[in-house]
Amino acid sequence: MNESAAGSVPPVLPGKEEAILQAAGRVFGRRGYHGSSIADVAAEAGVATGTIYLYFRRKEDLLIRLFQRSLQEYLESSRPLLAQAAAGEERLTRLVELHLEFFARDPDRARVFQIHLREVAPVLRDGITPTLREYVAIIDEVLRDGQAAGEFDAGLDLRLARHLLFGGLNEVVVSWLHADGRFELRDCAPACAAMLGRAFRRS
Repeated sequence: MNESAAGSVPPVLPGKEEAILQAAGRVFGRRGYHGSSIADVAAEAGVATGTIYLYFRRKEDLLIRLFQRSLQEYLESSRPLLAQAAAGEERLTRLVELHLEFFARDPDRARVFQIHLREVAPVLRDGITPTLREYVAIIDEVLRDGQAAGEFDAGLDLRLARHLLFGGLNEVVVSWLHADGRFELRDCAPACAAMLGRAFRRS
């Protein structure tokens, strides 16, 4: 049941921020961030519009926080799983699996991320970039560890390799979104990992 906008300000409830963020992800994914309003998010979350402002000052903060929360959860869960895999192609394969699994779990989130990963609006870009850099740092670490283990080419251009990996996987995600369920994103992981492994492998 929706909260009434009239009367006293509703209390801040545990879990409400998370519910609002999840609603924002669904609304932004289906209508687009720029085509959505705070009122749309409030209606999806089942709260009064004023309740949103107890947690977020503006719509930009919703998108920034959505990126931060989602990526931090991904980073915290993926780091120990990557550490369990041997440096080199095994760890690369795990990284590819984790990346595709992250987006496969939530198509709405995948749409939001793919549209705004390279956000040019200054407020959004400055809010999203720091957390995105942490994800990029994991890619660099996987590549460097593979070099140190002697599995990846010691002369590998890490910047270009990172662009190839990150951009290539995101393009697969975009194709999956456009395919509208005609193939399973997770099933692409073995082939993607094998191709990338061949590209990076020590000759």
